[in-house]
Amino acid sequence: RECMCVYMARFLLWPSVLLSATLAQALVVSSGGSASRLRQQRARMALAATQHVPAGSSQRGERAGENAVYFIMGGPGSGKGTQCARLVEHFDATHLSAGDLLRSEVASGSEQGSAIAAAIADGQIVASETTVALLQAAMAKRRGPFLVDGFPRSLANLAAFEVVLAPCVFMLFLEVGEEAMMQRLLKRGESSGRCDDNEATIRKRFRTYLDESMPVVEALEARGLVRRVSAEGSADAVFAAVLDAFADQRLGATRATG
Repeated sequence: RECMCVYMARFLLWPSVLLSATLAQALVVSSGGSASRLRQQRARMALAATQHVPAGSSQRGERAGENAVYFIMGGPGSGKGTQCARLVEHFDATHLSAGDLLRSEVASGSEQGSAIAAAIADGQIVASETTVALLQAAMAKRRGPFLVDGFPRSLANLAAFEVVLAPCVFMLFLEVGEEAMMQRLLKRGESSGRCDDNEATIRKRFRTYLDESMPVVEALEARGLVRRVSAEGSADAVFAAVLDAFADQRLGATRATG
C-alpha cells in the first residue's frame, strides 16, 4: 500500500514538474529569429498547460469581481491610455498602465530601472517576470476590476501573468493602421518627453509589436477572449464602441462626477 501511494504521488506531481520546466523555458529572454520562434513555441505550450478558462467564456452577464482583469491592447499610439481613462470615469474600475509602472521604476533610479530603461529605449519588451511583479504589486494595493493597459506584449508575458495571477475576462483590442499610429506618436512626442517617442524607436516598436504582441492576440482570440474595436475615428466615436464592448460586463456603479 505504501509503494502504491508513492507511485500515485509521483504520477500526480509529474505534470506540474513538466509545466514548471516548460514555463521556465518560455520566460528565458533570447534574441535572434530562431530563438524567438522557439521561445514563442514554448510559451504556447505553457499557455495550453495553464488553461483555466474554457474557449469562448467571457463571463457574459455576470458581475465582474474585484479580481477581474481586462487587457486593453493595441499598437503603439492606438489610444489605450485615453480609452482607459474614459472607462474609469464611467465605471468603478482601476486602470493600470504597464508602461507607466515600468517608467516609474526607471524614475526610481534602481538597478532594475536601468535595465528597463535600456529595453524601452531600444523598443524591446521588458522581461516578463519584471512587468508581472510590478503589476502584481500594484494590484495588491488597489481594488479591481482592473483595466490593464499595454499588456501582455508577448506570449511569455501572458504565460507568466496567468501563472501568478489569473486569466483575463477578455482583451479589448484597438485596431489602428500603422501610419495613423506613427502620426499620433510623433505628435505626442512634441510634448511627452518620452525617450521612445521618436521615429527610429517607433519603427522598432512597430516591429516588436508585430513579432511579439500579435501572437498574443491570436492566442486569446483562439480562446474566444478578444473583442476588436476600430480606433481610427475620433476619441468620442471610439469610446462609444468601447462602451458597447463592455456593455455585458456589469463593471459596477458609475462613479460620481462633479
